[in-house]
Amino acid sequence: MQETYVTAPVAGTVLDTPQDLAGAVEHVREHPGPVEITLGADRPVGLHMGSMVQRQSGEQLHKAGADPLILRAPVSVDEDMPDEGVIAESDSALVLAHGVGARALVLALGGVTHRGRQRQRLYSMVAALAEAASAQDVRLLVQNHTTVDEVVMLLVLLDREFDQGTLDVTEPEVTSLAWDVSRSRGAGQSDSQAWEFVQRAAKRAPVLVRGLKSGETHHLAQALPGFEEAMANGRLVAVEHCSGTH
Repeated sequence: MQETYVTAPVAGTVLDTPQDLAGAVEHVREHPGPVEITLGADRPVGLHMGSMVQRQSGEQLHKAGADPLILRAPVSVDEDMPDEGVIAESDSALVLAHGVGARALVLALGGVTHRGRQRQRLYSMVAALAEAASAQDVRLLVQNHTTVDEVVMLLVLLDREFDQGTLDVTEPEVTSLAWDVSRSRGAGQSDSQAWEFVQRAAKRAPVLVRGLKSGETHHLAQALPGFEEAMANGRLVAVEHCSGTH
């Protein structure tokens, strides 16, 4: 598994709008640090890329200063498609993440309250993807759809399966949390309430903090005890939407 993220206590950027690789590289060069890129045919990185193009694209992004490079899957587990389709698309995204040298892949969590997937089905899907992530040496970051509690409980179940020897992963921290602050707020969970769970998750494995507007990381660092320290220690990586990239 990859080493713990090492980053300065400053926020990285989210690149989730249509643009070519050259534009993304230029942006990263101007704003080096953590970078989250949403996959797509009209994005800097996509499932249409061959293995050589993947490697070359990853090299350009890393050389420009993308560290860590994190990809975001174009599918979530609440997509209106069979479980096998979600797993297949997510698995392809994991292969791509490995191909470009990304540290992690963000997978959006849902299904419990939306498409009707029961918790056991949802868990089985994530467990299968955790095993696929381990095989690709990529960390699977599960993003909350509402409150962060839902993901933390899922991680507890995965850890239990690992301890019992029924989850085929190299180590428990192959899975972690991507805290989408905008979604936990939208679900009525205050930042301080969410932080109680995020802190515990960050002790287990590095956590991504996303769903932030420009400048919000600084406010979280001031408001949440231990937030800035966790960033400095590499236990948290924060990425913000820059102006004009929503």
